[in-house]
Amino acid sequence: MFNFDEVIDRRGSWSTQWDFVADRFGVPDLLPFTISDMDFRTAPAVQQALAQRVAHGVLGYSRWQHDDFLSACCHWMSSRFGYQPDADTLVYGPSVIYMVAQMLRRWSSPDDEVVLHTPAYDAFYKTVRGNQRQVLEMPLQRDNGSWRCDMAALETRLARPRCKILL
Repeated sequence: MFNFDEVIDRRGSWSTQWDFVADRFGVPDLLPFTISDMDFRTAPAVQQALAQRVAHGVLGYSRWQHDDFLSACCHWMSSRFGYQPDADTLVYGPSVIYMVAQMLRRWSSPDDEVVLHTPAYDAFYKTVRGNQRQVLEMPLQRDNGSWRCDMAALETRLARPRCKILL
């Protein structure tokens, strides 16, 4: 079993998440909930797989769209979620933001609107606007210590003719 309770302090290690908060937000004492950096040690199985690959001695770019990779993805989706995807529809994405940009380009056009629940990851705003789409904010409401979506307001936004995506 992996120890998720071990506290790892990344400060002072050139960590984007912890050492550059003031650079990104102008305030040094914020908790950085904006990046997908993990604050726990890498799992031993991942360390072993990486060590095995490095020991191979040849590092370079590999293609992803082959039967080994695609069947592993389909098996994982099936065993984890009971969903059997069509391997021909799978698309590899190196990051969430890359895939959001691809989704915007595929399913909308410049000046179309994208509904974004807020508060949201700051990179979502930049990616939507950087692709010449308009952000339609959908503020989540605080309700007795949890967050709630105003479904009537969401329906109104989604009914707008230029609204193409709910992110």
